[in-house]
Amino acid sequence: MHNLNTFFRQTAGWIAAILIAALICNTVCFTFYNPCQDIPRAQGSTTGYLLPESSGVYGLEGYCIAHVDENGYVNRDMERADEYYVVAGASHTEGLFIPFKYRFSDRLNEILYDDDKLHFVNIGKSGNYFSVVLQHFDGILGEFPDAKGIIIETDSLAYDTKALYDSMIQTGYDPDETASSILSHYSAKQKAVIRTKQALPLVRELHKQYFTYLDSKKAPSESDILDPAFWQSEYEGDFEEALDTLMGYLRSKTDKRIIILFHPAVRLEADGSMTCLSNNAEDYYKRVCQNHNIDFIDMTVTFTEAYEKNHIIPYGFSNTTPGDGHINRTAHEMIAQRIAEVLR
Repeated sequence: MHNLNTFFRQTAGWIAAILIAALICNTVCFTFYNPCQDIPRAQGSTTGYLLPESSGVYGLEGYCIAHVDENGYVNRDMERADEYYVVAGASHTEGLFIPFKYRFSDRLNEILYDDDKLHFVNIGKSGNYFSVVLQHFDGILGEFPDAKGIIIETDSLAYDTKALYDSMIQTGYDPDETASSILSHYSAKQKAVIRTKQALPLVRELHKQYFTYLDSKKAPSESDILDPAFWQSEYEGDFEEALDTLMGYLRSKTDKRIIILFHPAVRLEADGSMTCLSNNAEDYYKRVCQNHNIDFIDMTVTFTEAYEKNHIIPYGFSNTTPGDGHINRTAHEMIAQRIAEVLR
């Protein structure tokens, strides 16, 4: 009996220790990493909203506290101007790890306007890469019919002929599919899941790490999206025709100003130099975009000169590996200045 009581006391002590540790870790997550809740949708300008009027903490790279507006986008609490641009893209545009006022959309607002109104509506959404944004082009035009123009951000031009044609397949637009309407149709179970995720960020992180582990166990892919031989065959084939068809398709949809912003990923070399990674599609985009009255901004030269002259690396933060991850505050500033030059 004595041994049994000792066993129960030890077990209770272990369970209490685990629960206390979990509570401490969960509390830390509220100040370190607690992303905004996602609300998927089928038709619209993005693949989903963020939970309206909520907040999220992002500390894995840099540090920021994001606030979601009433429409489900990460924008500052400002009145929307009559004259505004829509800024679309993935996590770089959303500015997951960049404080408000330092994202390139916010800096553009401050550089070009001083009326305390929102002239650049940021609809950036993690996972909404270049081809995804283009597939939601009808949604952007439907949701923001009075926008003056559309700025589309991408960190890669490695989309082959098939991907370019597939980018013209539209998801459509449903004006009734607002964040509030979607939430109003959620079941009690779905609402409980949202509340649980908000209260237990540690569970969300463990869930994420579990799927990261599963991905790590998969056989490595043999493909290389920057393989020179593959892209040479693309350029000798129908690539330029496909790109021309895509850009012509976008221009046929609207006479609004369209700006495509390309900022290449980088690699730090052993000799101390920095290489901007590319599949050499820039000239094709410049030529084709110009033919269809679409602005194409390439940050390659700007990034290269910033590194060579001032040793500025556009990717990485003080708490991450230099050259990896998301664009940092300095890169956002450089991008804002370049877009401002074009808009002026």
